Amino acid sequence: MNDTNSNVLLISGHPDLKRSVANTEILNLLATTSQIKIHKLDEACQGFRIDVVAEQALLTQADTIVLQFPLYWSTYPALMKLWFDEVFTYNFAFGPNGDKLKGKKVILSITCGATENSYQPGEFNFLPLEQYLQAAMHPVKAAQMEIVDTVITFEMNSTPDEGGDQNTVMQLAQQHVERLTHLLN
Repeated sequence: MNDTNSNVLLISGHPDLKRSVANTEILNLLATTSQIKIHKLDEACQGFRIDVVAEQALLTQADTIVLQFPLYWSTYPALMKLWFDEVFTYNFAFGPNGDKLKGKKVILSITCGATENSYQPGEFNFLPLEQYLQAAMHPVKAAQMEIVDTVITFEMNSTPDEGGDQNTVMQLAQQHVERLTHLLN
């Protein structure tokens, strides 16, 4: 997808990477195998304080933006929601002069603890995942950015009490990174 001069920015929307297995492993693998700039919202926006100007500057400098986040109740975590609310502002991301992100490429990189099958009528998550993501990606679409692909890995639950397995998550994280890296090359 990208040439060697492309500037890729990954926005990590996990609210606390110290408590994450899947997202932390994905970021660690990407940090050692690619030239992606990794921006962690849990570090940059501590206490839910967002430096809007700095965040907007990061976005405008990137050619491709990877939105990396765990699925929390079928959408991104509250920290990432607040980030969208505060950063994708009128006359920056939308409005008469809001073309600063227009045409930028976006890849969704999502970890999900549930099974893929659970996202359908009659199952635990009720609706297809695509329906949940339509609303979640409204800011991206309003900014006239182009979602080029989605990398989602299901069953990324490492909590034994919830039926998860850390070894499986580590293997799935490796596969997730391989798929994401393939998209970026």
